[in-house]
Amino acid sequence: MKTRLLKSSLVAAVIAVASLVAPSANAATFKFQSGPLTNLDPAGATINGGFTAFPTKAGMYIQQCTEPVGSARPATCSDTIQLWVTAAGGPGTTSPTGPIALKVASTIIGKGTTVDCTKVICGLFFRFDHTAPMDTSEDTFMPISFRAGAAAVALPADEVVVTMNGKVLTRNVPLNLAYRAGAKITATAKSGLPVTLTSLTPDCSYANGVFTALKGAGQCALGHSTAGNAQVAASVANYPFILTPGVQAVERMTKVIKVGKIKAMPAETNFGQPIKYVSASKNCVVEVNMLSAKKSGTCTIKATAAGKDGMWAALDQRFAVRVTR
Repeated sequence: MKTRLLKSSLVAAVIAVASLVAPSANAATFKFQSGPLTNLDPAGATINGGFTAFPTKAGMYIQQCTEPVGSARPATCSDTIQLWVTAAGGPGTTSPTGPIALKVASTIIGKGTTVDCTKVICGLFFRFDHTAPMDTSEDTFMPISFRAGAAAVALPADEVVVTMNGKVLTRNVPLNLAYRAGAKITATAKSGLPVTLTSLTPDCSYANGVFTALKGAGQCALGHSTAGNAQVAASVANYPFILTPGVQAVERMTKVIKVGKIKAMPAETNFGQPIKYVSASKNCVVEVNMLSAKKSGTCTIKATAAGKDGMWAALDQRFAVRVTR
């Protein structure tokens, strides 16, 4: 009996310390201060706090999770109780310089698994966001506890499928997206509820079902949200993208020309960059963007255009134009 009381006292002491400053088992650089993390209302509680130090490398996720084992990340985290904290700002994000409010629950559901946080140790898990997914240096678990009482009904998260050009996106897992590349987005919820899609960062836009990168470097994120109903909890998630330089192209390039004829080739790339043409064949001549056919065969033309840092890559492409009689 004494051993059990001693264990309870130790757990309470650890929780009391954690409520002031996050532990730094992994040499975490962030510091988080909050109000009480013990004796929380099982029917629903909000933890209020704020960062007194925040990492500069990336943003952070805060999730309600089960206690991790060793150095591994938690096996179960709530599908719905999560905050994305980032200095970059944007819809659906929380600023690290302002107040932090996270609603927690005594029962959580994660990936189909239901966890009673009055019977197992749960807490707030801090980690880098999707811009540094493999970096565990800020991984920190802050335990919380609930007093006896009736728990609020835990609803499963709505199952939302978001696709880009037919490929299913995975929340918090980055994909590459080129500047101005066409990215058609679809989203459906198993509940049948409408899904709201939003660009969470200013370097990308979302309109009329198309997500567009406005730069060729940096990161963007697309967010989805549903309102929830009596059967499913509201669903919120973000889908990150690493922006890459746009691919310059020559649109509507000449493919066939007759001997003795002259044709105008496109003067600019798809990004409005002037194109320089050079003929690599004796059966055609190029002057500026005018192609003159001399004899039948294949006319090889080299097209080049300058790139623009942070936007699009340089163009260096060869085209085969068929010369006929």
